[in-house]
Amino acid sequence: MARTVREQQDKRREEKLKQVQEQVDEGSLVIRKMTKKERKDNPAKPRPKDKRRKR
Repeated sequence: MARTVREQQDKRREEKLKQVQEQVDEGSLVIRKMTKKERKDNPAKPRPKDKRRKR
């Protein structure tokens, strides 16, 4: 059965997250907290409001 666009997006996202976790486990990717200086230089971006209207 054909998947919806949303299901396809979810599947791709899960595959990417799995790949990242595998890289972390094998040590080829390291995720660390930002330093105070890095946080100051790169502040969090404001999230856009949801463009879709709720029913």
